[in-house]
Amino acid sequence: MHILLVNDDGPPNKRLSPYVRPLVDELHAVGHQVSVAIPAASRSWIGKAHLIEASLTASFVHPDSFRDDGSWDEHYEPSPESAHLLDWVVIQNGTPASCAQLGLYSLFPDRPPIDLVISGPNHGRNASTIYNLSSGTVGGALEAVFCGQRGIAISFGSKDPQPADVIAAASRLAVRIVDHLVRKWDERVELYNLNIPMRLDVETQPVQYTRTLPYYWSRGCLYAEDGAEPNSELANGTTNGVHKEQRNGSMVNGLNGHVEVEKPRRKQRHFKWSADLSDMKKRLQESEEGTDAHTVLNGATSVTALRANFWHVPGLDGPLHLDQ
Repeated sequence: MHILLVNDDGPPNKRLSPYVRPLVDELHAVGHQVSVAIPAASRSWIGKAHLIEASLTASFVHPDSFRDDGSWDEHYEPSPESAHLLDWVVIQNGTPASCAQLGLYSLFPDRPPIDLVISGPNHGRNASTIYNLSSGTVGGALEAVFCGQRGIAISFGSKDPQPADVIAAASRLAVRIVDHLVRKWDERVELYNLNIPMRLDVETQPVQYTRTLPYYWSRGCLYAEDGAEPNSELANGTTNGVHKEQRNGSMVNGLNGHVEVEKPRRKQRHFKWSADLSDMKKRLQESEEGTDAHTVLNGATSVTALRANFWHVPGLDGPLHLDQ
């Protein structure tokens, strides 16, 4: 089987993308041909995005030339033992979706037709609606579907450093599941989302079909204001808990009537990525049996069958009669 592999973590990198080379090696070991097209930098949380008007540059890189930090030696000369390995393609300004598009249509004209797109393995879980609809890993598999291909998103469920034997076990199990799903693909399914826990005995643990855990933000969790003062004026018109009223362009203190000159509103505010996922992690820990989150957090592998569409609510069809 000829497999196109894309990801959202970028080139092999000891810290950011430690799982991609072991999975590719395992796919080769069982006889699959693998063509690799990956972004030049991490594109996590980018979903199925394309960067409109971005100029994409595809570099053909021998897989043994990558360094631990994700860079590569442009002058690398492979040894006779590794000369047979196919170049990987690293795409500057690439996203998982653009890697899928280019990999399917443009990059490998001298290779056989592609039979399957694998996106991943992600460095960490992709379980619950928030993760799945934000994930570049799932986005790569979604793009495959829109290009008329079957897609499988694979996530290895830990961002903590893992021993080589644990990564090898997860890779072997992932390949076994991929081969099974391809042989017995349910025609109702357009893509599968796999979450594999990182444990040495993962190959002896259950593999379960699951449903996606619904999750919604309970508060603003992803961004924090850069340089905000702790006692800055709040949106409800209070400063340090003291209510103020607006009178004739000045601010009147609600306690003693003292008139203060209103400070001009800032015309710019700066925010930075500052993800606080503590609420989400608590919800995932409390997730119901049968969901992807519950399954992978309890040591089993989660296989979620998906279709690449937004669900249509039954019964909402035909004319919409507006109130007079």
